[in-house]
Amino acid sequence: MILTLAAFLFVLGIVVFVHEFGHFIVAKLNRIYVMTFSFGFGPKLLRKKVGETEYAISALPFGGYVKFAGEMSETDDEARKAKDEARGAASGPDVPPERMYRNKAPLQRMSVVLAGPAMNFLLALVVYIVSLYAEGIYVNPSTAIQEVERDSPAEQAGLRAADTILSIDGERLAYWGQIEKILVAKKGEGSRYVLLRGADTLSVEVKPRFDTENEAWRIGIVSQLPARIGDVKRDSPAERAGLRTGATILSINDTTVTKYSELEDRILPRPGEPMKFVWEYEGKIHTSVITPASGEAASEGERLDVVKVGQIGISPYYEKVRISIGEAIVYGSRAFANLFSSIIDFLGKLVSGHATIRAIGGPLRVGVMAGDMIRWGFNYLIYFLAFFSLNLAIFNLLPILPFDGGHFVLGLVELVTRRRLGKRVQTILTQAGFILLIVLMVLILSVDIFNLVR
Repeated sequence: MILTLAAFLFVLGIVVFVHEFGHFIVAKLNRIYVMTFSFGFGPKLLRKKVGETEYAISALPFGGYVKFAGEMSETDDEARKAKDEARGAASGPDVPPERMYRNKAPLQRMSVVLAGPAMNFLLALVVYIVSLYAEGIYVNPSTAIQEVERDSPAEQAGLRAADTILSIDGERLAYWGQIEKILVAKKGEGSRYVLLRGADTLSVEVKPRFDTENEAWRIGIVSQLPARIGDVKRDSPAERAGLRTGATILSINDTTVTKYSELEDRILPRPGEPMKFVWEYEGKIHTSVITPASGEAASEGERLDVVKVGQIGISPYYEKVRISIGEAIVYGSRAFANLFSSIIDFLGKLVSGHATIRAIGGPLRVGVMAGDMIRWGFNYLIYFLAFFSLNLAIFNLLPILPFDGGHFVLGLVELVTRRRLGKRVQTILTQAGFILLIVLMVLILSVDIFNLVR
């Protein structure tokens, strides 16, 4: 529980702090008077005023906040000053009117509100790029073919499932991803493939075909992941049974397994059902009865749902390959774009009814997921931070108050009509937004509780 809470606060603190820092830095660039920039909420533990801004560290490390001069209307400001004077409190500094937030041009205010989500987008992208550069990319060390697609160039050339590709045009292969790189570089040219089939070595000519759907050159082969274990989740059934990274599963319930997909086929449908595992590690054979825990996974089919599946806390075995900073930028940008596309696709399914409400995750599920990620490893938590940051950015762009997207729409209306909405209209919109937000949060929290107890 403590580890889960610490992981959740780590992710939430960084993501919200970066969001508020975006508002802060763009406000400074627009010469808006920033009264307070705090890391955390609640009572201030440490504070120091530098220039006009007070920088503080507050008691609750759930992110941070920025306080601008002139965020409220003039009437509200005067009422607050009168209240402060009545109780003998300092009324705050005299701020020049041109430095008040409310007196800035619409484009300036719009840039301030968009800066928060923009920083969350940037954080996710930077996390991917830096992590991939520091850690490398995970590659399938096997070049064995799991499946050959029908009527594909590979089938026509005589390639079969279980063949191992040793080299292409004389370039020896160390991992599966090299095949894709060679196909991209050749741009449709035929290549000489040297294969290992059983004890025989074969040489065949294969000419790739352009896949218009994926916009890539392909020959129609699918990789095969061996039944070898990569990462082992902390406190999982697998760890308690003694499974370690590098172990190879030989059989489950006396049925031989050779591919990682076969492990999933046997484990996923059996949450809570004891199963006999035989595996090899460092030359020794081990046997244990392991009971898969119940976990969540996305269901297959036209309608996205969350279903309970069996999990023992293992991932497939990959090796790491270091890449250049240029490659890290390419791979990181691609991962960022894929994640963004998947989130938008999910929102589209949710609106169209092609996803159930059970697929929504609120603060409880985010906390549980953060705890799961740290148990897999700190690198998993870092990637989850990017995922959460991107989700928060998109959520904050909803065009309703009090979200940043709602404030952006107010600025856009003022920019187009050259008139600011009246205070009464803004108050109604804000109150309606808060009511909608409360209803949404109650709904999401209810879904979270349902998912945790079911």
